Amino acid sequence: MSDDPVEKVLNAEAWTEFCEHLKKAGEVLLRDDLTIDAFDRAEGLRYMTRLLRAGLVSFVEHPGPRHPEFRPMPRLVKMGLDNPDNYYVSASVNPRNSYRISGTRGTIHYLSFAAQSQNFAARNRMTGSGGHLNDSEIALEADGSFEIIASQQEQPGNWLPMSADTSQILIRQTFLDKANEVPVEVRIECLEADGPPAPIDPARVPGQLIGSALYAVGCAQWFADWVMGFDERGELNAFHLPDLEQHQHVGGDPDIRIPLGHWELADDEALVIDVVPPECDYWNVQLANIWAESLDYEHRQVHLNSHTAKLNDDGSFRCIVAHADPGHPNWLDTAGHKRGIMGFRWVRAKALPLPCTRLVKL
Repeated sequence: MSDDPVEKVLNAEAWTEFCEHLKKAGEVLLRDDLTIDAFDRAEGLRYMTRLLRAGLVSFVEHPGPRHPEFRPMPRLVKMGLDNPDNYYVSASVNPRNSYRISGTRGTIHYLSFAAQSQNFAARNRMTGSGGHLNDSEIALEADGSFEIIASQQEQPGNWLPMSADTSQILIRQTFLDKANEVPVEVRIECLEADGPPAPIDPARVPGQLIGSALYAVGCAQWFADWVMGFDERGELNAFHLPDLEQHQHVGGDPDIRIPLGHWELADDEALVIDVVPPECDYWNVQLANIWAESLDYEHRQVHLNSHTAKLNDDGSFRCIVAHADPGHPNWLDTAGHKRGIMGFRWVRAKALPLPCTRLVKL
């Protein structure tokens, strides 16, 4: 085998190495500390193909940090208890550079910018590794336009701090009513850019292919470890609230707190969840599979938010997690799953209530 990356391109050894690294992905699906069946393993295999798509876009199609673009994940790529109400876009950056982010606010309910360290290919943990800006902190012009400078050095006006290991800028756009709200228009430019992106470099291609495979493996492994940690913090079919430090350590928005839990239901069981939502800008509840992918929110009611949920007269909220519709307006459909994870989101909340649960027979 050659150590010369160009030679690896010429003899296609780069592709062989890529395939060998990708084989390691199966080890994530075979770990014995996850309770899974054939249905869960099938979803796991599909999950790996989705992560690989994301890795190929991130590594092979990446124009470099001097020419960043805000890109969404490829369709149906989900990870880390992704929020069905969110539209996520991110851009890869180099903290040695400075960036101008500009756009128009739109009418979405919540908007935030996060400077993060995220390197699943190296199996590093995600961290906040920089600053956060949300819509309440951003000075807007009369027409809703804005400009933000992202850099390590403090800037006047709207400034998003980056740290020495920041690798991406993530935008969270949260909708209460996707049919009627207008998303943000946003773009990013590197202030040190000097011309268009360079043509493909054969010497970089082997590393880009390997990076794509390691991204898929590392991401799957990282979130599997994260899900397993739920068992240490709470009982099955119940919620726990990660502390703020742990929440931010995994890249969480400091204005959002998320009670989390594992759920598992027999065919004749349902999980009753009760809580009094706190005074906050927005909240939601959702189900996800054992791989921390949100369930099929395009076709099924697998989540509710503070716009779609039906509250009781006293302001309390009850939802029913069940395999079939129990005739309750706040039914959360398990979408064919016997187990998975679940979470609430409290955004800029004045209190952090922990939802109560009861496992009942239908």
